Amino acid sequence: MQTIDRIEDLKGPEFSSCLFKDLNFDGLDLSSHSFEHCEFENCSFAGSFLENAQFIKCKAIRGAFSYARLSDARFDMCNLSLTQWVNSDVSGACFQDCKLTGAEFRDARALGVDFNGSVLSGAYLRQMNFRKCHLIRVDLTEADLAGCDFSDAVFEQCRLQGAHLSTARFEGADLRQADLGVLTFASASCFKGAIISKTQATELLHGLGVTVL
Repeated sequence: MQTIDRIEDLKGPEFSSCLFKDLNFDGLDLSSHSFEHCEFENCSFAGSFLENAQFIKCKAIRGAFSYARLSDARFDMCNLSLTQWVNSDVSGACFQDCKLTGAEFRDARALGVDFNGSVLSGAYLRQMNFRKCHLIRVDLTEADLAGCDFSDAVFEQCRLQGAHLSTARFEGADLRQADLGVLTFASASCFKGAIISKTQATELLHGLGVTVL
């Protein structure tokens, strides 16, 4: 793996099997650049331009993407745990089969973002709009989803155990294939207007101490 530790050594737009160490990409125009099997160690992309960029099987733990422009960017099978996306623009971006544990998307613009197949456990996703989205294999365990709009969304093999759902909207959402964790009357009230399965309804009644025969 080639190590690159100086901005002057960047010769794009395609990079493969590179280790980027202690680099500041802040404000750089990396639109349509491609990174494959690359690692970013202590690197920052704050305020950078990454529209239509591609990251394939890359690792950027604790990476800083705040205020970056990432519309229509694509991340495939990347480890982006504990990354910062504050005030970034990820509209139309695709995070396919990525690890985003603890990632923070505070005040990010995210219309049409795709997280299918990704782990977002403990992530901060407050007030994101997922209206009418088809969510597939998204792990939202203990994620902060307060104020999110999931109206008419379809959850397929998704996990929502322990998620913070205060003021989130689920009107018309199909939760029949979602793992909602242990349902109680208090937690079920967060899913007002959603569609749940008979099995989930039975679990809810059990949580209320009601036996279904």
